[in-house]
Amino acid sequence: MRALWISQLLLALAGIASSAHFSADSGAQTDGGALVYDIGDGPSSIAVVDLNGDHRPELVVVNRHINSVSILLNNGSGGFALKSRNTTGLAPSAVAFGDFNRDGKPDIVVTNSGSDSVSILLGIGDGTLAKRTDYPTGAVPCTVLVADLNRDGNPDLLVVNRYGGSVSVLLGKGNGTFAPKRDYATSSLPYSVAVSDVDSDGNLDLVVTSCFDHVVSLLPGNGDGTFRPKVRYATSKTNCGFVIGDLNSDGRPGLVEPHRYGYLISVQLGADGPGREVRSDYLSGKGPRSIVAADFNGDGIADLAVANAGHSQGEAGSVFIFLGKRNGGLEPKGSYVTGSASHSLAVGDLNGDGKLDLAVLNSSHDFGGSVSVLLGNGDGTFGARTDYATGGYLIWVSFGEDTKGGSAHVVIRDKPVEK
Repeated sequence: MRALWISQLLLALAGIASSAHFSADSGAQTDGGALVYDIGDGPSSIAVVDLNGDHRPELVVVNRHINSVSILLNNGSGGFALKSRNTTGLAPSAVAFGDFNRDGKPDIVVTNSGSDSVSILLGIGDGTLAKRTDYPTGAVPCTVLVADLNRDGNPDLLVVNRYGGSVSVLLGKGNGTFAPKRDYATSSLPYSVAVSDVDSDGNLDLVVTSCFDHVVSLLPGNGDGTFRPKVRYATSKTNCGFVIGDLNSDGRPGLVEPHRYGYLISVQLGADGPGREVRSDYLSGKGPRSIVAADFNGDGIADLAVANAGHSQGEAGSVFIFLGKRNGGLEPKGSYVTGSASHSLAVGDLNGDGKLDLAVLNSSHDFGGSVSVLLGNGDGTFGARTDYATGGYLIWVSFGEDTKGGSAHVVIRDKPVEK
């Protein structure tokens, strides 16, 4: 098996940002002191992005039950007020943003799981959005990624179709419109997608996960926004997500897998040929679910954070930190207790001090949900956790940068709509 290289986390992952970022004028205080913000009827996704150019990010909330997207304007003091609401397609499930018409103002894209489409809503620049335009996708789109796939400077769309067994590619024209979709077969029930030049030929490739088939699908890119048929790579049968990247700075790809029903993560470093990869196992805690790679101690080497869910309902979870070595090895740094069933996490500078922090999603069907936020000290250690209620929704989050360049944003979504 030829190992893969990709410079970003590829997990259907990730933890939750502190609800202190979402505290609102109309928030309700719980008995435990956590502020729960009512973000709509059936919220399925949130993006945080500056839509009016005042350098204070707004909340963009997708409401699955009422087929809409709401804009909550940032008042500059940590509160939000409803600015506008736009209709979407049926059962919207995920949201992302980019400058689709290249006017310098962020635009919004929403996947509609109930109508097999995406809705494009162009930003006006004052915190409101124009009326939507819909484009067909495959069956039950659950994830959307914005990237320039054909290197023409225009943002394109990658949509994962959970029940279509495919990804849909919609190439942007740079004027806010998109070409009709082109579908590419993946393994069954695809879960997430990322892009990178995996085979080092100068073209962006697609990497798609499927934890049900226990495989990764690599779709090599042609450089013009089209892709060749998938090549399948087996993963652990207990793996439902992974991190891949150049873990030892040798220019070769590596793979990290969590053994979700065990106690280990496996690190496989690239070698000179198939069958000669180097594999090492590390104890990470009970029931590892998700992994993020980031430089937690500022030495220029990728470190790992592992979210451990435990093996039984209601069991306390944890986060285990490994510091990376230049030879690709890992040094155990410490473990931090989190809430119940910690199964996903994300990294970002949550408090603006220049140090990477962790946000961990803790949830179970019987015990409700919470978010554990651990602020980083900049040396690979973290402070005591602070927990926030999530209002009963199971939500996931990822971090990125906004179109103005520099400020962190958060994308939150709950589990995809089932059909």
